[in-house]
Amino acid sequence: MNIKSEITSGLRCKTYVIEEDGKDIIYQEYKDNAYYQAKKKYEILNKIANIGGSEYIPKCYKYFNLEDKSVLYTEYRSGHSLHEIRKNRLNFKFDKIAEQLSKVLYKIHSIKDNECFGWITDCGCIEKKNLEEYVKSEFERFQGTFKEKLSYKDLEFIESKEEVVLNFLKKKNNLKPQLIWYDLNPENILINEKNELACIVDPGGAKYGIKEIDLAFLRMEVCENEYEYQSLLTEYKKLDKTVDEGLIEVMGILVELDDIMLRIQDGIDIPIPYCSNFKDLITRI
Repeated sequence: MNIKSEITSGLRCKTYVIEEDGKDIIYQEYKDNAYYQAKKKYEILNKIANIGGSEYIPKCYKYFNLEDKSVLYTEYRSGHSLHEIRKNRLNFKFDKIAEQLSKVLYKIHSIKDNECFGWITDCGCIEKKNLEEYVKSEFERFQGTFKEKLSYKDLEFIESKEEVVLNFLKKKNNLKPQLIWYDLNPENILINEKNELACIVDPGGAKYGIKEIDLAFLRMEVCENEYEYQSLLTEYKKLDKTVDEGLIEVMGILVELDDIMLRIQDGIDIPIPYCSNFKDLITRI
C-alpha cells in the first residue's frame, strides 16, 4: 500500500490518502469499539448512491474486515475544512454554501426505508418505535455519563430540559423515521477554492431520526450566528416546507447534551454554540 499522507479525521479511526491504480483514495482503519464503522459507512453511502447519489458525497468503493480492524476505501475529494476556511479566508461567507448543504441534506433525508428510530450498527438499527421512546433512551445515556461528573443541581437542570423535550413531543403525531447524517461538524464540511461546498464526509454518526435533528446540529455546531442559521433554514424550506422550527429548538437540546458528553469523556474543547441551552454548565466544565 502506497501511503501518501495521513489525515486528521475522527476520534476513533486512522485515515490516510493512498495511491492505488494511479489515483488517490481515502483509506480508513477502525479498531476496537469503532470496528463496526467501516461496514456502517459503506452501507449508508451506498443507500445514497442507490437513489442517485449526490455530487457532494464521495463514492464508497469497498470495505473488509480483518482480525483486529475493519477497513474502508472511499473516493478522495480535495478541499479545506470549514473550520480551517473560517480561520484563514476573510472573504468566506456561509450563506454561499447554505443552498448546497440544504440540497445534499434533503437528498439524505429522502431515504425512509426503516420503520423505527435509532442508531445504526453493523447488525442493523437499535430500534425505538417512536421518537419519544428514542429521546428517553438518549437521556438515559446522558444520565449514565453525567451521574458521577456533574452536581445534583446540574443533573436536575438536565432533567428539566428532558421534560421540556418530552412534553413538546407529546403534541406531535405521526413522525416517521428518515435517514439523517448527524455529526456534520465543520471538520466534515470541505470547501473548495471558490468558497463553495466541495463535499461532506464521514457519515459515522448517521442514524434514523428526523430532519430537524440534522438542522439542529448545523445550528449548534456549524452556524456562528442567527443570520447563518436563517440562511440555511430558508434554503432548506425551499425544498421541504414541512420543517418544524419548534422541533429544531428541542432537538438542539439533545445535540448539545451529546457534545457535553464528548467534553467529559474525551476532553474535546467544542465551542459553545451561539444559541446554547447550557452555557453556564459548559463554562464550568
